[in-house]
Amino acid sequence: MAEAIVSLVLQTLGNMMKDEARFLSGVTDQVEEVRRELKRMLCFLKDADARNCKDETIRNWLREIRSLAYRIEDLVETFAIEVASRRSSGHRGVKKVLKRVSGTFSEIRSLHNIGVEISKVKSDLSSLTASLQMYDVRAIGEAESSSAANDDRKYQQWIRQTYAHEVEDYFVGMEDDIANLVSLVIDDDKRHRVISIWGMGGLGKTTLARKVYKHIAVQRSFERFAWTCVTQEGQMKAILQDLLMQLHPEKQEDVKFMGHRQLVQQLHQVQIEKKCLVVLDDIWKVDDWESLLAAFPVVERGIKVLLTTRNRNVAKRGCLYELKCLNEMEGWELLQKIAFARKRAGQHSCLDLKIERNLQDVGIEMVSKCGGLPLAITVLGGILKDKNSLREWQMVNRYIGSYLSKMEDDEERDGGSIARVLSLSYNELPHHLKLCFLYLGNFKEDEDIRTYHLYLLWMAEGMVLKEHQRSGETLMEVAQRYLSELGRRSMVQLKLHESSMSRKFFSCRLHDMMRDLCLQKGREEEFVRVVDFQGVKPQPLLHSYSLTNNAHRLVIHAQNEEDGAATVSSALEDCQQLRSLFCLKAVAGIWEPQMLWPQGVVLKNFKSLRVLKFEGFDFDGKKLPRQLSSLVHLRLLSLKFCKLDELPSAVADLPLLQTLDLEVKNKIKIPNVLWKMKRLKHLFLSFKHSTMDEGGKLQLHGLSELETLWALDSKTDEIADLLHLENLRILYAEVNDDESLQILMNRISMNCPNLRELDLFIGDCNFISSEQGHVLLEEVLLCKCLQSLYFEAQLNQFPKYDQPFLQSLVALRLTDNYMEEDPMETLAQLPQLQSLTLGYKSYMGDFLICHESGFPQLGSLILCRLPNLEYWRLDEGCMPNLSHLEIWYCELLAMIPHGLRSALGLKELVIGGMPNEFCDRVKVVDGQEGADFYKIQHVPSISIH
Repeated sequence: MAEAIVSLVLQTLGNMMKDEARFLSGVTDQVEEVRRELKRMLCFLKDADARNCKDETIRNWLREIRSLAYRIEDLVETFAIEVASRRSSGHRGVKKVLKRVSGTFSEIRSLHNIGVEISKVKSDLSSLTASLQMYDVRAIGEAESSSAANDDRKYQQWIRQTYAHEVEDYFVGMEDDIANLVSLVIDDDKRHRVISIWGMGGLGKTTLARKVYKHIAVQRSFERFAWTCVTQEGQMKAILQDLLMQLHPEKQEDVKFMGHRQLVQQLHQVQIEKKCLVVLDDIWKVDDWESLLAAFPVVERGIKVLLTTRNRNVAKRGCLYELKCLNEMEGWELLQKIAFARKRAGQHSCLDLKIERNLQDVGIEMVSKCGGLPLAITVLGGILKDKNSLREWQMVNRYIGSYLSKMEDDEERDGGSIARVLSLSYNELPHHLKLCFLYLGNFKEDEDIRTYHLYLLWMAEGMVLKEHQRSGETLMEVAQRYLSELGRRSMVQLKLHESSMSRKFFSCRLHDMMRDLCLQKGREEEFVRVVDFQGVKPQPLLHSYSLTNNAHRLVIHAQNEEDGAATVSSALEDCQQLRSLFCLKAVAGIWEPQMLWPQGVVLKNFKSLRVLKFEGFDFDGKKLPRQLSSLVHLRLLSLKFCKLDELPSAVADLPLLQTLDLEVKNKIKIPNVLWKMKRLKHLFLSFKHSTMDEGGKLQLHGLSELETLWALDSKTDEIADLLHLENLRILYAEVNDDESLQILMNRISMNCPNLRELDLFIGDCNFISSEQGHVLLEEVLLCKCLQSLYFEAQLNQFPKYDQPFLQSLVALRLTDNYMEEDPMETLAQLPQLQSLTLGYKSYMGDFLICHESGFPQLGSLILCRLPNLEYWRLDEGCMPNLSHLEIWYCELLAMIPHGLRSALGLKELVIGGMPNEFCDRVKVVDGQEGADFYKIQHVPSISIH
């Protein structure tokens, strides 16, 4: 890993010498000498990395090399900032800057001093190189590592153009398991009220539970469904809240105010009144199950609880169903599906049948070494995807053998062997992808990691390399290719973005075993230290997490107790070397209360920080921690879900800040200084923000490098400043008057050539009383980059044009439009439309007609509060991709359309606030099907509220 760090520092130094040359005058030669010394170091580092050296002397040297590399980067960057400040601000400005910046900055006030500091680093590097040459490193582990190192050099380079790995795409075996579990779930035997799927990690327990949960026979047998993941550090109250909101959605607004006892009582009651299926996925502890048990009336008829667990003691609390490993041929079938996926899809020439037959023996041998564990086989398949020859498979097989041959007993076989297989996948990653993978350890277990924000973190840390940029490509797109590669190698699970054409992946997550590997490697490499206070008393945990290690990244998952602030302060002691700091409340979200931020934390102690991420904290009417402006290296500052009344103006003094996330929960006052932040590339504003200038609007005209602007509001922000944002690529804007909308459209057509995605909310605009309004509406609907449109302005009808319009629109929500003419014929022609909502009084007519072949991409349709709607016709062949349908408070609608019978892809139907007569037509009561049930009997999930 030191190799990766040194490589990144070399790139950073090279970029600074090119981009900031005018500010490095006088030290260029010395910096170049250090770069040459670091390059010489790389030869040793590559050798040490290939061998995975365990010798403590070597590990100490690697630690020193990392520290020296970071030290030189900080020195050179700080000096460039000082010179730039001096030239832009004059002598008085320099004094002001030097007064703000502490530590290293104060040590390099002159060119002489920076030269001395660089000379010290160079001297340390030379001494380290000399000591390495005296130490016979080649003798360490040479016998066992030479073959593997030779094989490593022969492995193919990673392929950039890839496809995301979907776990369910490669489902093998378990057909009998599914049938058996479905039978247990739908029967009325009181012995089967609780069913436990038990087995080791990676067997596919969650996948199997999901198959049973979604099985059509199961969906028909229950009225209400809930699924929650408990995990090792389960928060019981949050779990109970989650379950109750799923089983009793009518109480969603009340749930957050309920105490533990009331949650248990309400959950117990709804399961008595309704036939419910509850899945508790990944439950680890008997105590957790015992604490939840009171919420489940397991002695009553109808209730069923399906558990997945690795703990046999938990499983024994119910009807235990042991999940076995795949047999030899099932394992081989799974390996083939993954390893040969692209070849069999016709993307490459067919694999020679003779070679494939030769590969079978080697493949079965590898499957055997994986112990039939689906996760291990899946990871192995990812490694083999680009290896077509028998020789390459044999090399992988030998490599696996070297990891698995030292197993000593059954306990190690159950866990250690799989860790070694996962390590094989990790070890084959290019060094920059290793860093990106280890960064995923910053996030919580089972967390859906939003990819867009992950990319920003990678970029802030310098992990996305400019040398990988293709022509016209942004670093954001390079980061997306990185994640895609990790997905293809089965290192992460990826979820496609359903409502955007430009952000390919919406979220990603790590499997439990992959996360264990990530954290293990992170500790070994001193890459990141995770301190999790959730549900654990602070003192013992602090003891178990030594605060004296040299990790350059710290993640604190704080608890909700009153002493949470003290635990955060304790964890931050002696961490001056940090380059990344995450302070996250254990459960953070829009409706969750915040924890008070410890005001004693002094940010100037962390002068090397590149990333500072607060989440879920309440700053109690105070500003951010002191000395924010001292963080001169900071690239990313995030305050998501925090409660902060005012942003300090010192944020404008952060010269290298690239990302500023102000998506706080309350109305935040922003000083009118953001326009000064010349390096800012990604700005996320709160939906509730204002400026400190009374009646003034937020100025953004100086942000010439800005690529992302989220939540621009015409009421509070200067729309005309878009003229100066020539690099803008993603824009979400709220516009509430004709003049602002006209300015916005003019700027987009004239001055935003790079804009790729526009998400637009339009309210209170007049499009019907003037020709000018009609022209303005046409400009909006013809905008080529418009992808999401939330429309709350009045229309008589949805416009029609002779030329194609809304060609890129993915999501459309119409509300308060009072349209008198059926809009479906027009909307059905939109080629990319995936999500459509006809909301409150959007349409005032009494019928909707959806003709055959319309809505080719539509996946989600919501009809809500259409007061006059009586009849809806859906022709066969319309909406072929419809998977989600909701009907709410359309009280005159007589019945669901007959055409839903042919919507075979429909997975979920939600009906709410409809008359009893309508609901009775789609219900099954005492075995008696309603008049319309035949139209939707194929739908797995039907919810009626």
